This record gives sequence, C-alpha cells and structure tokens, in this order.
Amino acid sequence: MSEFPKFDDVGSFPLPNYVDKEVFKQFYWTAYKAIINKVDIFEHRGIYNYFIHPLLQSFQFKLKAGVEVVNYPQHMDMYKQFLKPLSDYETEPNLVDPDKAFIPEMFVLDKFGVEYYERTAEPLNIKLCITGPIEMYIKKLNFTIYLDMALNFAKSINSFLKNSIINTKYMKTSIISVDEPSFGYVDLINIDNDELIQVFDKTLEGIDVKSQFHIHTLNLASIPLQTENLNVITCEYASNKSNKIPKRELEQYDKFIRVGITRTNVNNIMAEALDSGVSFDYLKTIEGTISLIDSKERIKKNLLDAIDHYGERLKFVGPDCGLSGWYSPKVAYELLYRTGEVIEEVKKEFK
Repeated sequence: MSEFPKFDDVGSFPLPNYVDKEVFKQFYWTAYKAIINKVDIFEHRGIYNYFIHPLLQSFQFKLKAGVEVVNYPQHMDMYKQFLKPLSDYETEPNLVDPDKAFIPEMFVLDKFGVEYYERTAEPLNIKLCITGPIEMYIKKLNFTIYLDMALNFAKSINSFLKNSIINTKYMKTSIISVDEPSFGYVDLINIDNDELIQVFDKTLEGIDVKSQFHIHTLNLASIPLQTENLNVITCEYASNKSNKIPKRELEQYDKFIRVGITRTNVNNIMAEALDSGVSFDYLKTIEGTISLIDSKERIKKNLLDAIDHYGERLKFVGPDCGLSGWYSPKVAYELLYRTGEVIEEVKKEFK
C-alpha cells in the first residue's frame, strides 16, 4: 500500500490518580469562563494544578506511546462537556452563542505545542473529537428527532469546532472526529435518512479539515457514506470482527475507514478473565489489569485482516474506543504502546 494507515486514538483517558474527578470538573469550568473573559488560564494556580497539568500529563503519555495523530485527552464527560455550555450560553433552543463555544483542551495544547516544536522541530499532530448532533439530541431530549432542533445542535457543534481548530507551524488539527456511538443501535423517530445526512453535513459546514464519523456499529454506515463533509467512517472492529462493510462501498462514495485493532471494552474483557478462573483481587492490581490488554499477536492479526479487507481505503488504526475505563494512566499507556509497537512492526513489513 502506498501510504500506511496512521495511528490515532479515540480520546478519553484515565485521570492521574492524584486528581479528584470533581475537582478536575470544577477547574475545567473555571478555565472555560476564563477563556470566554480572555483571562490567561496559565496564570491561575488552581486551573494549572487541577486542569492544565493533568491534561498535559495525559497528553504526554499518548505522545510517548507513539500515537501519531493524538486526540486531546478527554477527561470530561462527553455529553456535559458540550451540553453545559450550550445550556449556559443558549441563544435559542439548542443553539449556543458562537462567541462562547470552546474546547478548552485545545487552548492548552496550543501553548504546549510551542514548547514541543522548540524541542523537536515538529508540530503537534492533533485529532479534535466532539460529540455528534444526534448523540447530544438523544441525551438532552429523546429519540423523536425534529429536523429544526437537530440542525441547531449541528450549528452549535459547528461553532465549537470553528473556535477550537488550531493550525499553526507548532500545531496542526489534522482530523476532526464526530462521535456518534449510539448511531445504528437505537431507533430514531420522525426523521428520515436524507434529513440525517443534512444534519451531519451541517455539523461540518465551512470547515476545511478532514473528518471522521466515530460509530460503534456499521449497521447504518450507508448514511454517513452519503454525506458530503464526512471523509472517514470509524468502527469498533477488534471487539467484533464481523463489524465491517465491503471495500467497494467505500470506493463508491470515495470514503475511507478507521478500524479499531485493540479491544478497549475492559468490563467485557475482565468478565472473560473471571470466567476463565483469574482472581478478581489480581485483576484489581496494575499488573492484573495490564494482563487484560490484547496480546501483540491478536492486535497484529486484527491489523493484517483490516489491511487485507480494506487495502488503500484504510486510513487510520488504533484502539477501538477511549481508554477512561482502564482505571490507571499507566495501564492506558501500556495499551497504546503495545498497539503502536504492532503498527510499527507491520509497517516495516510493508516497506
């Protein structure tokens, strides 16, 4: 293949053990308000200690693990992160004031990017994920989707993105990921496929950055395939090898795919280990949790199978989903590192 798939991740990551989750949330929203009021968040000791420092620590774990396109560490709940500012700064139902829609993590990485460039002469390669319009609609309202309200969610997400995309010589927003994990699993009422396509395209209207559509099942892949603004479909493949579509469908619509090659559904994996006789006390230790990570042999087989199935249409690979459920940053790092080792080994075989 002419270009080997890039190694990226999906976003969420365990908070460092020294940071209480509620304290992190408190200073996250303090930072958010400071950004709106154009206050330097790096000069605020509480924001630095309980938001900026743990965020950068998690980000550096991802860098050290070899992730090529690094999703900002998503320590916040994927819904509250956007629904709270949408509610706080709403101008009409489900429409956020575009001057008050931000992703604070990107402002932190922007400054870190300057220091990183000075050390390495390389820009940070960033993936920016955001919760999708239908996912937010369902969480806030219900499964009966009215087009006008769904479009307002899409316009709000568009504002968050436009205010948070950063492209400088120090940092490149290489890919945007619209996160719709429920899509394909739930029945949506009162909206048809053409209207869903309209909503998804509105989310990325006027944005000149390649985009992923992060879904957990490809049951309804035909809908994002028909969009104009979505470029890459993603799926949970490592946990379900039947979760695939024909390569010709991607070719027909000139779309690409990201495939998960390492399982991240830790509770299911732990249940398998318990059923096989491994003690729960052992699995609660760092070593025990690390033992749950897929072997390099399993990861490699997933990667080779995906390459064989999708060929040049495979653009990104990495873990299935986010890693917040893996309890410890050390364990999450090990999962990313092992995945990266396999990718590098297979990449050499293809040269």
